[in-house]
Amino acid sequence: MEELVSYACSMGHRRIAFIYGEPTAVTQNRKIGFHRACEANGLQISKEYVAESRFYDPDTCYSVTKKILSLPERPTCILFPDDFSLAGGVRAIQEAGLRIPDDISVIGYDGIIVSQLMSPKITTMQQDTDRLGKEAAVKLIELIERPNTTLLDRIIVPGKLLKGDSVKKLV
Repeated sequence: MEELVSYACSMGHRRIAFIYGEPTAVTQNRKIGFHRACEANGLQISKEYVAESRFYDPDTCYSVTKKILSLPERPTCILFPDDFSLAGGVRAIQEAGLRIPDDISVIGYDGIIVSQLMSPKITTMQQDTDRLGKEAAVKLIELIERPNTTLLDRIIVPGKLLKGDSVKKLV
């Protein structure tokens, strides 16, 4: 999340909204990353720009995006909880008569293949799902074989920023 915010800032965005998924450990980590990156980049983010939706739920994301777009000073960029939910946000943006990235920029998360087939191609963070699965399996085996001595650590698996055409460079 920090890399996505920093990328948006490097493209000139200062009013960045963040739509996140329902309360989970993943959501908490992403929210902390978002706020840390905003602070590191000197951004003062309005609390109306940070809103809860649901993971993999385009309909809820559609409604949340509509609410954000109706703010008196709308953001120049919106970060979505995942690429699938982003589709609902894109629909709300198009229904508002706005164009991506000319009027508003969007950034997804997950790097699913559909995000790279959309027009414009979505900027997103591609997760290394193979490595995530392997790391989870190793921890699960350790927990089963040595339940009294295994700690449940937070494991960070780096993703890859896929720069698409959905983020406009502001002057």
